Amino acid sequence: MSFQEELVQKLKDYIRDRSFMRATGISPQAELEFLAQGEYNINYLIKDQEEKYVLRVNLGSQMNLDDQIGYEFSALEALAPSGVTPRPFFLDNSREKIDYGILLMEYLSGRPLDYQKDLKAAAKVLAKIHKLDVGRADRLIREEKPLTAIWNECSSLLDKYFDSELGKPEIKTFLKKMKADLAAKREKEVELMDIFPLSIVNTEVNSNNFIINDKFNLAYLVDWEKPLVTTPLQDLSHFMVPTTTLWKTNFIFNQGEEEEFLHHYLKERGRDSQYREVKSALKLFNQFSAMRGVSWSAMAWVEYQAADREIKNQDTFETMDSYLRLDFLEMLFPAVK
Repeated sequence: MSFQEELVQKLKDYIRDRSFMRATGISPQAELEFLAQGEYNINYLIKDQEEKYVLRVNLGSQMNLDDQIGYEFSALEALAPSGVTPRPFFLDNSREKIDYGILLMEYLSGRPLDYQKDLKAAAKVLAKIHKLDVGRADRLIREEKPLTAIWNECSSLLDKYFDSELGKPEIKTFLKKMKADLAAKREKEVELMDIFPLSIVNTEVNSNNFIINDKFNLAYLVDWEKPLVTTPLQDLSHFMVPTTTLWKTNFIFNQGEEEEFLHHYLKERGRDSQYREVKSALKLFNQFSAMRGVSWSAMAWVEYQAADREIKNQDTFETMDSYLRLDFLEMLFPAVK
């Protein structure tokens, strides 16, 4: 029996456990089926008569947290007033009946974001989230030096590529130059922190983490695995850089599309007059967001080739491999020589 098959059987027994049904109100007739998987989580759909829920199973933590699923649950609680994120219903971080953290949350129906059609919807979703009072998010990590934090994270990720015999020598050389170039630019983060008040930030705003419901003209942001309290510039930057837009699509923002997205966002926040200031700040932040995408890909590219890795996605591997081509890296970082 494979890992996935064994996990599904355990989960079917788990959702029929009396303590789970009593805590959630889910009936013994509920059905479980696979929904989606990421690198560190697997999501299942629970169908209970007319109701649907997402059962999220956490297999690891990008943030090196002991209670990754509890961190995500607390984020969803703080985000609930926005109306554009899944409502959390149940948390089991005991690992007593299942070896992994369990989260039950609202199922939101719709399709992934289309960059060419849904920029306004995405801007409104992010604005609603970024306007929330961060006082409700007291458990979330507060990051007041985001460029330094990203650089430090990337430095650790890159070491796995640098230390691997699988890494290509010419790519290692370029990545070391990129790392050195951005090390000198970290000090500029001080002025970036004054542009917006601190916000709850998703940090992983790719197209598949947005859900667009055309029938009711609604939009949501899901997958709150790595939220922080920091400057909303981090989400705006991550949303627009090629390492994000090319992850699941073949889209790259042009100047007009960048302007459209930012104008919608700033209008929703009542900050139209800050356009030039924000655009200038993003030119710097985008370099660090791109570094993050490339560095994670370099680390995962090595990890994916380990025989004992539990989750493997061929499409993901091919995308990571394309990010580690010299022509792509030179496009992202033209200043690196």
